[in-house]
Amino acid sequence: MQGLAPLYALLQCTGISTITCFKLADYLSCELSQIPSQPIANLLSAGLTRAQIAQLRADYTQPIERLYAWQAQANDIDRHIILCTDEHYPQTLLQVSDRPLLLFAEGNIELLACHQIAIVGARRASEIGKQQAHNFAQQLALRHWVITSGLAQGIDAQAHRGALSAQGGTIAVLGHGHQHTYPKHHCVLRDQILKAKGCVVSEFLPHQPPKPTNFPKRNRIISGLSMGTFVVEAQHKSGSLITANQALNENRTVFAMPGRIDDVNVSGCHALIKQGALLVDHVDDIDLYFTDLEKPNSCPISNNNNKYSQENLSHSDLLDSVGFEITAIDTIAAHSNLPIPQLLAKLLEYELRGKVAAVSGGYIKLRGENYV
Repeated sequence: MQGLAPLYALLQCTGISTITCFKLADYLSCELSQIPSQPIANLLSAGLTRAQIAQLRADYTQPIERLYAWQAQANDIDRHIILCTDEHYPQTLLQVSDRPLLLFAEGNIELLACHQIAIVGARRASEIGKQQAHNFAQQLALRHWVITSGLAQGIDAQAHRGALSAQGGTIAVLGHGHQHTYPKHHCVLRDQILKAKGCVVSEFLPHQPPKPTNFPKRNRIISGLSMGTFVVEAQHKSGSLITANQALNENRTVFAMPGRIDDVNVSGCHALIKQGALLVDHVDDIDLYFTDLEKPNSCPISNNNNKYSQENLSHSDLLDSVGFEITAIDTIAAHSNLPIPQLLAKLLEYELRGKVAAVSGGYIKLRGENYV
């Protein structure tokens, strides 16, 4: 892959950020890939130290061979190394000033070119928040949006699952290299994303482990890939607000879901709304905001009967027996006339489809497709 070596060298150069790399290219009137081979005098005049120049010109043959080996080890899932100069590099990410020089991707990289909505929020989210994230992701996926998030616990995970439940496209952006999964138990969800022709992306070298500083850094990729960022639940000092602020810096639209004024878990959402984020209580608030946007059918719902089956399910007598307030299991059983084992199995099915939520004291009905 031509051009990988010089970009890798730039990444290894201490004290040079990606923004600095682009500024260097402008100052030296050359391509990014030509920076390491510039005359030493020119590099010194650009402000680099001799130690940095030595790092730029070091021999990185072995680590680059390891990258190629990682790519070649792919079995059923394709692996890709995408340079910022490649045609496959996402166009939306090209508009980000500190965009990554390299992206490492597994799965369907065609999704990177599709119109995306980022859904982010609290890791320790409420059950209602997680259900809303699932439902919104599901309904946006049904409208041919690709759902992008960070594979974290809470809102992120439910956003991915919601897209998968609609058999739509979803992209997970990692805060570490591909040889790791954080949290570890999300390896199952990660596999589900890849098997469903989703995509997993990282700017970190495959061997790099998760570190606290990585996750705020990766947030600019989540927002940079997306047309808009939707914050479902977030406290005042939340990583989700970092993503939202990144989106604002990139001139992208920020959406936020309101909640109770005494709920600390949505205080960040309320702050965003005060600052101009668009309040969302219906999927149309996001989808119709982009009325003039033509979403291509390159990311279609693979199961055309999915929507129909959900509509049939939502009108069943059992679902009618669950209220929008907490409904005890005994009350549901009395109205449905079903044996408890069969009743619980049906309720679990509705829960997985985002129609009801299990809460302390029973179940509550969640608003369906027309009132997500």
